[in-house]
Amino acid sequence: MANKDFNKKFMHPTRRKLVNMIKDGEYANDTHISLANIDNKVQPNREIGDVWEENGQVWEQKSYGKLKKSKGSNELAKVRQYLEKKSQCSSSDCEKTKYGVTDKKLIKKTGYCSVCLAKKEAIIKADGLWEAYQEYKIYSNMVVYGVEVLAKWKEALKDINNVQSFVNEDGTVENWTDNVDVETMRQDITQDIEKGEVELNEVLEKRNLAYDKLKDKNYELVKLI
Repeated sequence: MANKDFNKKFMHPTRRKLVNMIKDGEYANDTHISLANIDNKVQPNREIGDVWEENGQVWEQKSYGKLKKSKGSNELAKVRQYLEKKSQCSSSDCEKTKYGVTDKKLIKKTGYCSVCLAKKEAIIKADGLWEAYQEYKIYSNMVVYGVEVLAKWKEALKDINNVQSFVNEDGTVENWTDNVDVETMRQDITQDIEKGEVELNEVLEKRNLAYDKLKDKNYELVKLI
């Protein structure tokens, strides 16, 4: 076969540059070859520690290159980050570096450590709204508890239709041969739900009245949920 000159006319500029370097054997110290635009695929610059998803696969940028990660591990990392954030004081100017047992309990309940919580509550006291704030907290806790109890009662009412036996406290099993006991229990639970809904609405009204006294101040500790 006759020798033909290699036609580089239609080559990508970067590839043409690479061919010239190989042919001529000239590699300047400041020469940089970039393959970013070859085949119209732009490769973004990644920082070490960056995590991204590409073609259904999760990758993490390491100092030596990109490392394939499972999606499961990525989701666990997100969960850990969320839990870590929830265990930290929400105040932007918090100066605590170590949280005690009390701090952790308060952060879980209010979002703030003992020091930051005291500062925010001191503002409410200075505004003369401490009594309304205390009522708001009490009734808010009662609302949360009431909602949880009602949810359990409604779930029990739904399940009672399929009950064939009942486990007593001593571990013995009582089998029902008719629907009399089931119907009695269903009526009792229904009455409990109806009574609970009335009481919950009363507590909601009291909570809302306390909230109305505080809402114009836009306190971080007072949020209607």
